[in-house]
Amino acid sequence: MTKLSRYVPALAFAGLVSIAAPACAAQAYYGPPRGAVYARDIERRAYDRGYREGLEEGRNDARHDRRFSYERHDEYRDADNGYHRGDGDREFYRRSYRAGFQSGYNEAFNRYARRDRDWRR
Repeated sequence: MTKLSRYVPALAFAGLVSIAAPACAAQAYYGPPRGAVYARDIERRAYDRGYREGLEEGRNDARHDRRFSYERHDEYRDADNGYHRGDGDREFYRRSYRAGFQSGYNEAFNRYARRDRDWRR
């Protein structure tokens, strides 16, 4: 047996390990680093999504003469519409979403409730 044939299995094993290691590491990557800019982007996206959905629910409640209550809506309680696992801390997303939902709900409910009251006079 030659010296080279003794090392072929070890070289083949080392080659397979060097190919498999980057593939395993790539599977554990969930997105860009959690820097301040990235966190602000997630916060803005969550707030905007909550705001839009709050506008819709506030408008619907006012038009159907329901009492003012954003807490009754599943979207507000769950507060994870649009959340992705790669976004990081779910509670951070929920706080931003709820803040947007409250703001949108308040704006729409007050706008449409007032408009409907004025129209009925």
